[in-house]
Amino acid sequence: MGYIYLTLMFVLSAVNLAVLSLRFQNQRNNYVYYAFYAILVANFGHWLLGFSESVEGAIIANKVNYLGGSFLPMFMFFALLQVCKMSIPRWLHLTLIFMSFAICALAMTVGYFPAYYKTVEYVVQAGVGNYVATYGWAHGLFNAFLVSYVILDIWIIIRAILHQKMVSLKNIIAMIIGEIATIMSFFLARFLGSDMLIMPFIYALDQILLLYICNNVKWYDITECVIESIETESSCAYMSFSIDGAYLGANRIAMDFFPELVKMRVDAHLKGETELQQHIISWIEKYRKSRILTDYCQMTEFNYSGRHYKCEVKVLRQVHGKNVFLFRIEDNTQERQYIDALGRSNSMLQKNMVQTENEKLSVQEKWIVGMAQMAESRAGNMDGHIKRTSEVVKILVSMMRKKGFDNLSDKFLDVLIAAAPMYDLGKVAIDDAVLRKPGRFNVDDREIMKTHAEKGANIIEKLLSDVKDSYFVSVAKNMALYHHERWDGQGYPEQRSGENIPMEARIMALADVYDALVSKRCYKERMSFREARDVILASMGKQFDPHLKDSFLECQDQLMDYYCSVDH
Repeated sequence: MGYIYLTLMFVLSAVNLAVLSLRFQNQRNNYVYYAFYAILVANFGHWLLGFSESVEGAIIANKVNYLGGSFLPMFMFFALLQVCKMSIPRWLHLTLIFMSFAICALAMTVGYFPAYYKTVEYVVQAGVGNYVATYGWAHGLFNAFLVSYVILDIWIIIRAILHQKMVSLKNIIAMIIGEIATIMSFFLARFLGSDMLIMPFIYALDQILLLYICNNVKWYDITECVIESIETESSCAYMSFSIDGAYLGANRIAMDFFPELVKMRVDAHLKGETELQQHIISWIEKYRKSRILTDYCQMTEFNYSGRHYKCEVKVLRQVHGKNVFLFRIEDNTQERQYIDALGRSNSMLQKNMVQTENEKLSVQEKWIVGMAQMAESRAGNMDGHIKRTSEVVKILVSMMRKKGFDNLSDKFLDVLIAAAPMYDLGKVAIDDAVLRKPGRFNVDDREIMKTHAEKGANIIEKLLSDVKDSYFVSVAKNMALYHHERWDGQGYPEQRSGENIPMEARIMALADVYDALVSKRCYKERMSFREARDVILASMGKQFDPHLKDSFLECQDQLMDYYCSVDH
């Protein structure tokens, strides 16, 4: 049974290491990996000792055991520091490393000098090979070494409980369990006079507790979550070059966008032989001529192989001691096609527009509503939504005008009403597969849909700058860009909060949600007016501007009269 037990413990430690490597590939606490490797080596030493048949074999197996066991307490301590978000002075860090090497070196003298073991005798215990030794002075140092780490571990855990609020209590409890098991096993092994059958199990238990902690750290570490999310969901290409034009690398999406990158060798310098290389060289030259030494960031657009791309060029300071270029590139072809198509319509409209100002304004307004209806018609489950939300805005603004709300000017309120139909124009640039999807969106669909706010603002700016005055364009852009922001800062795309959200967007947000609540969708039934009112009121101060509460309540009758007269 002893042989089976030792084999199982060795295999279990190897399996745990495999789980760590596969499940936590982005584990940033490298000391966890080092601890797992040390445990694997130590358990391999125990396994060799169990199968040994002579004192020479037992000594060799024991040295393998110490090769892992001498460094394991140090790796566990350093891993614990990172989990608890704590640090120690550099001199102490180096001292602990030196001590581990010293203990390991002393353990390697067994069989040659009496410093660690004075005598070693081969025995068979519990049916497996083992040894009995009389300890020398160096082994006393090893005991003090272990006790020191136990004290340090307990100190770290206590400090984490008292001061580190960002450390999960679940992790702290797991650390306490591991420390108690280690202390108890130490005294039990000394009482029985052998740690042969105790320590392999304790080592495997430590691995399991570390896996549990790693899983929790992954859950609570927002940085790691963000990095994984970006890597998984990003549709952007990233390329990196040195200041002197040497290629440093690119992600998979960049190689899909620009196949020539697959053939480029890292550290090879740009020669301007291809269209892409010429673009990159020109951006590098712009940086050199700019003489900007800090916070350099340049936005540009370019065409490549029939596709249109948006590019952000940044200089990252002191990456491995040097400055490097980072290129973030997004395929903007579809949005550009929509903008160009609408732009052509815009040009035709301007050429054929009648000269009188009244007629011109009438045509412009019809054109604006037409574009908005085009966006709505592509979203097959939102028939009449634009028209209804525009009417809700008109009703709400009429009440605000009557109350003299916040001294808002008549011009602002008039422009707000006129621009309301354009707030969801960005959906024109959303792919049909997402926009026309029946039922509720999944996570990926929602992330794609979220881009409609920025796309809408971009379209409005590029199409209306020559048709409407700058004030109208500003109000329309704000409604499109910020109508999904929340008063508590939990909205998108910029997580604005409170009065940092433009008033026109706050009003539009309330109208948009109200219509969604009282209208039928393919994935839900309509709410009653009372239920919708209660939902809106409950969200005042969270999702909506609480200052709009009184105006919203006072126009309930007008809202009900309107919705009873239309299909919703």
